[in-house]
Amino acid sequence: MRIALPLAVAGALFAVPAGADPVQPWPSVYVSAPIGGKWLGSVEIVGRVSDDERTRPSQVEARFQIGRAIDEHVTLWAGYVHVVSYNDGRRDGIEDQMVEQLNWRPGRVGPLEFSARTRLEQRFITGNDRTAWRVRAQARAMLPIGHSRVAAVLWAEPFVALNHTAATGRTFEQLRSFAGVSVRVSKRADVEFGYLNQRLWRVSGNVVNHAIPLVLNVRF
Repeated sequence: MRIALPLAVAGALFAVPAGADPVQPWPSVYVSAPIGGKWLGSVEIVGRVSDDERTRPSQVEARFQIGRAIDEHVTLWAGYVHVVSYNDGRRDGIEDQMVEQLNWRPGRVGPLEFSARTRLEQRFITGNDRTAWRVRAQARAMLPIGHSRVAAVLWAEPFVALNHTAATGRTFEQLRSFAGVSVRVSKRADVEFGYLNQRLWRVSGNVVNHAIPLVLNVRF
């Protein structure tokens, strides 16, 4: 039963209706470690492999952050992000970001654990006319499955532009919604995977991406 239930959940998440757009793999690695006192450091590498690079470029994102734990519930972070979007037959897109982040763990309701993450981004996009400001907020819930190492995961994250630039013309830019499982593979590591629906609202037209994130989280 402990094995069958996670497998059934994973199978349902991977199922895509006939005629739907191809599913994109989004592999990533996240590593965090204490660096002295209440200070933390983290590195995250994210890959996004597109099904059609002519209209939906593949991306590689590198994120470097330093954080400080305020208490057991709140951690503040600041860092730098470098994003490369690989375009087929066109110049690659380059974006650099300065990021401020708040992580909050309000607690549990029974076995259900809640957490939230809010990021403020200053986006320096190659060819853009000025700095683009954006806020994104993720609300997340985890539910352990029995006494196994598996937990069901649900989260949603809207992206909202705080100003309009030549490269960012919509206020409500995108919404990412995820349903999946987290599997603890050791005392310091877990793997998370599932189905992610990414809805992009653009001046040129709306886009929906179907993705399977595969995330390795390592904590020292």
